[in-house]
Amino acid sequence: MITISLLLVASCLVSEGYTSIAPFSCVPGDSECFIKANTRVALSYLGDGIPELGVDSLEPMYLRNITMDQGYFKLVFPNMKLVGAKNCKIDDIQLSFAQSTISVTYDCPFESTGKYKFSGKMFFFDVNHSGDYVVKSDCFRTTIVSKIDTIYGSDGNRYWNLVASNYFFEPVEPLHIDLGKFYVGEITKESPFFTVASNRWWPMVAKMSEPTLTAAVERFHSVLKSFFLRMPLEELSK
Repeated sequence: MITISLLLVASCLVSEGYTSIAPFSCVPGDSECFIKANTRVALSYLGDGIPELGVDSLEPMYLRNITMDQGYFKLVFPNMKLVGAKNCKIDDIQLSFAQSTISVTYDCPFESTGKYKFSGKMFFFDVNHSGDYVVKSDCFRTTIVSKIDTIYGSDGNRYWNLVASNYFFEPVEPLHIDLGKFYVGEITKESPFFTVASNRWWPMVAKMSEPTLTAAVERFHSVLKSFFLRMPLEELSK
């Protein structure tokens, strides 16, 4: 019964979105092409989840106790609500059978909201402040590279288990930050938030943003892993 359900879902995904989402057609027998095309179609559904496959929704994400510690100050987000995953667009998918990796690049708008706590030094003064915040961007690009381990299920079919991952990220559109009366501004390549003179704005911002992005990417990776563990490779490759 489970296998039949999987096949039905797979056929629905392909028939509903294949020609409009996949930017290429596949030659019969080209398994790499079909895997990339079918994965691209399936990923467009991950924002809302795929209940038939037991794949949870990514919208919204709830993250807890995200801490950005720069030594001279600490910014803590006790509770964070992150939305935008259902509007993500897959930019690129790369497969390497030789290295057993799959790389997924996607562009997402996002908005995170909640409360923050700031403590540390600012302009030689000790500062402790808390309040509501909004951080958002119309487009944030992330690339996740995962190692693939092929396993056999109890049904005899082959599945992919994503066992490790690495990721890279950068803003495509400005990153807007609203900390109420404490700080309001945006980060762009033209008007950086940190160290304008040295032009090292993005490494600094990336270092601050890394705890949030790490948590979000781990959530996305877990959902991606669930999808591959429930979709037989034989179905993805044809």
